[in-house]
Amino acid sequence: MTRLNIRWRLTLWYGAVLAAVLVIFAVAVDLLMIGLLQSRTDGNLDAQLTVIEGLIGRARDPDELRHDLNLDFASHPVFEMQVTEDGDRSWLRSERIAETGLPMPAVRPSPNGEVVYEDVVIPGFGHGRMLSKAIVTPYASLLVQVALDAEVNAKHLGQLRDVFLSTGPVLLLAALGCGYLLARKALAPVERLAAEADQITATRLDRRLPTPNPDDELGRLARTLNGMIARLERSFGEIQRFTADAAHELRTPLAALRNEAEVTLLAPRDPAEYRRTLESMLEEIEHLTRLTENLLYLCREDALVKPSFEDLRLDLLVRDVTDHMRAVAAAADQSLTLIEPLSGCIVHGDRDQLRRLLFNLIDNSVKYSLADGRIRVGLEFRQEQATLFVEDTGIGIEAEHRPHLFKRFYRVDSARPRTSSATGLGLSICLAVAKAHHGEIDVQSEPGVGTRMTFSLPARAVEPGGRDSAAEVAALE
Repeated sequence: MTRLNIRWRLTLWYGAVLAAVLVIFAVAVDLLMIGLLQSRTDGNLDAQLTVIEGLIGRARDPDELRHDLNLDFASHPVFEMQVTEDGDRSWLRSERIAETGLPMPAVRPSPNGEVVYEDVVIPGFGHGRMLSKAIVTPYASLLVQVALDAEVNAKHLGQLRDVFLSTGPVLLLAALGCGYLLARKALAPVERLAAEADQITATRLDRRLPTPNPDDELGRLARTLNGMIARLERSFGEIQRFTADAAHELRTPLAALRNEAEVTLLAPRDPAEYRRTLESMLEEIEHLTRLTENLLYLCREDALVKPSFEDLRLDLLVRDVTDHMRAVAAAADQSLTLIEPLSGCIVHGDRDQLRRLLFNLIDNSVKYSLADGRIRVGLEFRQEQATLFVEDTGIGIEAEHRPHLFKRFYRVDSARPRTSSATGLGLSICLAVAKAHHGEIDVQSEPGVGTRMTFSLPARAVEPGGRDSAAEVAALE
């Protein structure tokens, strides 16, 4: 079943609320009118009873009282009156009820001035309102009753209800029409926003939605959507740049491989020349392999592939990676030193990712340090935080390049005097690993002096002789 659109839903909700308000208003007015009419009727009955009481009080004897009562009240045009002695022998009965009389009150009033109001059925007239009061005279105990026909009140109430029933639906329909127009007008900016948003495609992410009033609800919605579009634009830009840079990085070694193969095949050569060509091609293939692995790792990070976290000894991992990289540093005529003692600590992280980060940091120091350079690796632990650092005596980095070091494929050309094996992705991978471990990575460098890379992440101390220590040593072995 298709749901109604927001415009119709708002209109129907508005109509339902208005209908409920009208019903409550009509019921309240009806009850108020009933109360007012009854109060007016009771007041009239009380006034007429007061007149009768005055006549009774002025009478000197029973005969005079009977004569005066029948003379003044027997043919009254409005009220029906009855005066009986002890509710039995009649002293007065209006002409219109001469045969039937008024009914006795359901609760007989006491002689101490109590009055009883009640709704009764008057024979020959229908529903009415009756007031009863007991009056004690020197010659008799009288029950005075005054009644008034309620048909007039019922007629007034009926007219009021007819007005409600005839005008209520008309007012409700008119209000629904107005509500629909108001909902349409209120939602018109949403329609315009939808039309504008429809024009924004992957090739037109530079466009933004208009925000005539940035402080109202639609303005905040437009600001939120504009922020999302801006983030999409940045993401698309990064993807395009990443794709272009990756294509460029892959094209260069592939072109070199093709050129070497074509030149080699132009003329017959001796085995030594073929060997040199194959060795050169193998170097390019290794570079392509590293580049492809780094690209694959970053793609997995972008796809939010969850790493395999576990508790591990960071100090033992640092020692293991440093031992492996000593041969690489020695091949470049550099010294790699592990600063002892290492602070024993345990981190919750992915072993392979942390190894890759440390390998990249040490490898960068090797690549950008001259012969006889010195590289130092250390680990500190304090206040529930481990800090790993790699510092070298390399060529350093200019200040203007430091904010861009962690961008993908970013390289400082002057910082690559001795090798062409760098892919420009090593520090991007380090930053991704740091973020995945809720850590931070920082660089301090001075041209001609050296560079210090620092990686900090949450950690905890090693319990002496605990299970963490033994399990980690066994894992490394």
